[in-house]
Amino acid sequence: MGLFLTSSVCRDPDYTTERQLDTLRRLRGLGFTGYIHTRVMPGVSRYYIREAVELADRVGVNLEAPTRDAFHDLCPNKGGYREAIIKRLEWVVDEVDRASFRARNLGRARFGFGKSGVDTQMIVGAVGETDWEHLKSTTWLYGSLRLRRVYYSGFEPVEQTPLEDKLPCPPYREHRLYQSSFLIRDYGFSLKDFDQVVDDEGFLPNIDPKRIYASKNKDLFPIDLNEATYQEIMKIPRVGPITAKRIIKARDNANIKYLSNLERAIGRRLARAVAPYADLKGKRLTHWIPCPTP
Repeated sequence: MGLFLTSSVCRDPDYTTERQLDTLRRLRGLGFTGYIHTRVMPGVSRYYIREAVELADRVGVNLEAPTRDAFHDLCPNKGGYREAIIKRLEWVVDEVDRASFRARNLGRARFGFGKSGVDTQMIVGAVGETDWEHLKSTTWLYGSLRLRRVYYSGFEPVEQTPLEDKLPCPPYREHRLYQSSFLIRDYGFSLKDFDQVVDDEGFLPNIDPKRIYASKNKDLFPIDLNEATYQEIMKIPRVGPITAKRIIKARDNANIKYLSNLERAIGRRLARAVAPYADLKGKRLTHWIPCPTP
């Protein structure tokens, strides 16, 4: 059982966060030891962040937008982008690091202490920001701030709000940003790797970004699965961490020379999808699978 607790800002950030913390104190005081994920308010005082980290397993602050200009267009009443949002995210990360040290010194597992890390969320498609701007921000959030997760929420217009006449964000855009986010976080992709993935206007086509990357970098393929590094194998379309580890385990026992060797390692269906990108003898799929035109 778990809880996700957030709120709009009522009166001021400290007042709102105090109400949230009162709820968490009551729950923990009643013996609730389950998972708690909470979002603290932009502009909140640091001592409230410290207590939120003690009580919750995951803590975050909504970034809302990938750039300062986009943030001011989207949230003109939330204060300065750097002061109200970025600094608070940095404080949360620092308090989680401190709490992790304290938790280790306790010598036993406990709830809270921010042990599930820090996250944030950005709105997509509300104020004309590009996917490239989202990817640049995401790379920084994972790399420099070491966030555990970046969430994306496609914009939906609401009547009687300043953005009510804006078009909603296409659902595929949110989906492709999530895929790209995982490539950055888990697959070793850098921001530079997306140079050829986004279009001339900085947006992701509605195609698997890994397939676009492979199609634009044909000089990297086919890959010798017996010599390739884990990160090189991870850049093959349809290959994730589990499949990459199975390939490496299989090659440690014997060379992967033929498609049949690969089929025994990862299964026939997946092996046939991987085969065009791998240097194999006797593979039945010998042609390059082009990336479809969006």
